[in-house]
Amino acid sequence: MPLILALFLILAIPAVAAPWRAEYTVTMAGVTMMEAQVTFDLDGPGYWVESRSRSRGVANIFASGAYVTRATGAWQGNAAVPRRYSLEGQARGAARRIVIDYENAVPRIRVLEPLEDMPRTPIPEEAIPGTVDSLSALATLVRQVSRTARCDASTRMFDARRLTLFAARTVGQEGEGLRCELESRHIAGIPRQRDAGQAAQPQIIHTWFVRPHENGPAIPGRIELATRWWGRIEAHLVRLEPVRAN
Repeated sequence: MPLILALFLILAIPAVAAPWRAEYTVTMAGVTMMEAQVTFDLDGPGYWVESRSRSRGVANIFASGAYVTRATGAWQGNAAVPRRYSLEGQARGAARRIVIDYENAVPRIRVLEPLEDMPRTPIPEEAIPGTVDSLSALATLVRQVSRTARCDASTRMFDARRLTLFAARTVGQEGEGLRCELESRHIAGIPRQRDAGQAAQPQIIHTWFVRPHENGPAIPGRIELATRWWGRIEAHLVRLEPVRAN
């Protein structure tokens, strides 16, 4: 569930000048389960992203949580090269914190709390170099969409607990939006309690990019995915606005 919510959040990142703030609601069966706010700046040689999410309504009974996630880095062409990734928050009343620094494309875990959250399959050490955090991976994707109107890309993501293959492909134009299909597949760090066959199945996320403001960025207006336990989850853009300097 946390990865799914993270994907909703970070898909709000466009590649445009000046900081912007996007607000989303996440629903299940028409009921609001989460609210999310993403503030970002992808202009210039570097980038930064901050996402804040909090469960709402009945979600607080079954999967309560609140997270602040940040990423900073630099651009190498259209590819994001991360410098630091951090996550801080609570899930079901338990504190969680992650800090990863990147040295020559190698993630270095500085903070991991709790150290062990559950039994997981091992992650080979040789598979970690060259991976990126989820925010930087999707920043790369959205920069590509903004510049080429295509969303064909793939990378490996590492969040200190899981190794994930991420791929995206262009479906085509639908109305005023560009539809993209994203695929997320865990390949290591998988909870041992999960069924092996189920764990091997990719998570498919459908995303429609739109441009709410004539001179603003193209960002996801709607995101949909089907889950085994939660049914269909949808995220809808509520508001997009530039961040005014104080």
